This record gives sequence, structure tokens and C-alpha cells, in this order.
Amino acid sequence: MVRYLGKPWYVGIWEGQDYLSNLERTQEDVKLIINAARDLERKFKAKVPTPYLQGQTLFMFFYNRSLRTRNSFEAGMSQLGGHAHFLSPQDVYTPTLPEDMEAYKTEAIGDVARVLSRYGNAIAIRIYADAAKWHIGRGHRVIEEFAKWASIPVLNMEDDVFHPFQSLADVKAALDVVPNLRGKKFVVSYAYSGGLKPLAVPQDVAIMAAMMGAEVWIAHPPGFELMENVMEAVRGLADRYGGSVRVTSDMKEAFEGATFVYPKAWSPKAFFPPFSADGKVHKEEAVEYQSRFRNWIVTRELLEEAGRPYYMHCGPADRGQEVTDEVLDTYEKSLYFEEAENRLHVQKAVMSMVMGSRYE
Repeated sequence: MVRYLGKPWYVGIWEGQDYLSNLERTQEDVKLIINAARDLERKFKAKVPTPYLQGQTLFMFFYNRSLRTRNSFEAGMSQLGGHAHFLSPQDVYTPTLPEDMEAYKTEAIGDVARVLSRYGNAIAIRIYADAAKWHIGRGHRVIEEFAKWASIPVLNMEDDVFHPFQSLADVKAALDVVPNLRGKKFVVSYAYSGGLKPLAVPQDVAIMAAMMGAEVWIAHPPGFELMENVMEAVRGLADRYGGSVRVTSDMKEAFEGATFVYPKAWSPKAFFPPFSADGKVHKEEAVEYQSRFRNWIVTRELLEEAGRPYYMHCGPADRGQEVTDEVLDTYEKSLYFEEAENRLHVQKAVMSMVMGSRYE
């Protein structure tokens, strides 16, 4: 007998669906996620039980280390009544694309996805940088390969192109202080780091800001252009939802009069395949090149001169490189920790939507 369970409206509305990219969603979808996340946040803070995924299992493959992503997913599953299995590829035969198979060291992603589909309820993957051999787009291919073979939802915990749950957390933080982003100046800016970082965060934040109808400014030095197919998508979203897109190489100009600024390091893609001229990885040269732009740092003075916009960053921020301690610790309009907290709420919302069921 099939029986309606009387769960909140969002549980199971996208039952069985993958969540790989926000480009597969609409503004209306995102608003549903934010509303569900707010309900879950309220219940979490009021200590109201939310056993919407009772007895369910999420398998999490972390090809890369994590604080916020791992703990927010694990805590979220626990709070929803389920359990998250942490899986390090180094502790099993590494799930790998067909061209990288090696006997007794790797296992076909198709096999892993189908086996885990018989054990649990969803699979989540995080893979970029060295784990994806610094071939931009390879990490996303790995996640798509899991989705191709799995019969349970696959969730993208960050790859080398997209970071969908981070930008959902970001937009919730923005909407919590400014309820309508349409027409608001939202700056996605490069900021210096001594390390190499993927394109995923700035690209996904630009996607989300355009989807909300913001006036999106993208600021970076020469050589730090985002992927052109992503930029085409951002422009298309801006046209669809009444926003705009502008690119500049002047950080100060971009910040002037902004409502939100999101200064974040990413790597110059011309040093990595498939964008490098010789198709090879040039990590040392990339580090040397980006060292020329140490002046792309966020200070309180810069924010004050710009009109005191809200400061945003996915974390962890490189203190003294991307941003000064003063901004992170004392700037009154920093959303840094709100964004981190929101990872928990938006991920619980999406997991409830795709892993949950309205009936039993």
C-alpha cells in the first residue's frame, strides 16, 4: 500500500535527479532550494527533528581534502536521519576514467557507480586540480561518468568547472541581506594567492549572480579569463533574467558602487590543458605568472572607498594574500561565515529534494 507521508513540500520533489551543475536549473528552481534551506535552517536552530532521509546512505568520494564540504554533508545527512560514508580514492581501487585504467590500482567508474547504487541512496564526488591531473574539465567528466552509470542521484561537491552547492550557499547569504538581487552590482573578482586553485567557484558564482538578474562584473588581470562556454552561459542567463555582464581588468573600478564583491583566487587557464599551447601542464610557470598580481588583495580601505559593499568568499581565504585579516575578522559587512554555514542548509535542502520521497 502506497501512503503519503506528510513531509514538508520540498522532500522528494526532484526524487532521483542528479545535481551536477546549476546550469541545469532555473531561477525558479534556485528559489525553491533557498526556501527549503530556510525552513531547514529554522528547524535546525530550533532543534526540531528533520528525519526526512531516515536510514539513507550517501557515499562521498573525496579526491581532494575538505573542511566545509565534508563536514557540512556529513552533518547534514546525520541531521536528516541518514548516514554519510567518507570514501578516499586512496583507500580503495581509485574510480577512474577508461583511459586511465591500471590493474590492481584503479576500478572503472561505471562498475563503482553500479555497485554503490545497490548499497545506498546517493553518490557525491569532489575532484579537481592534481586529482584531475590539472586537465581542466577532466574532473567534471569524472562526475558525469558517475552520473551516467549510477541509478541513484549523483551530487557534485566541486569539480574543476563547477561548484554548485557553494554558489547556492552564496546566493542564500546574499538574499538574506538583500532580498532581490535584480539590478544590484555583483562583482566576481580575482584575488591573489600563492597557490593554484580551480575555476569552479568564480564560474559558478557568476552563473548564480546572472541567474538572479544581477549586474555581474567580472574583474581579473590579463590571463585569468573564465572559460568561454561558461561566459556564454552567464551572458545568456543575464539576458534571460534581466541582468547584465561586464568584464574589466581594474579591481578598484569593479568594486566602486558594488552591492556585493566576491574576490577569489583562481589559476590562469592558459598554463593548463586543454588551453595550454602545447597541451601540457605548467604549474610552476602558472605560479610565477600569478605572483605578478600580488596587489589584487582586499583591504578594509578598498572596501570603504568602494562604498562598503558586502564582502563574500567561499573559504578558506588565504589571509594576507587574497584578503587582510581585518576584513575577515572585523569588517561589519562580511558574509564569510554566513556562506560557510549556508553550505549545511542548502545541501540538506537539495538532498531532501533528490534523495527523499513523498510516499512509502
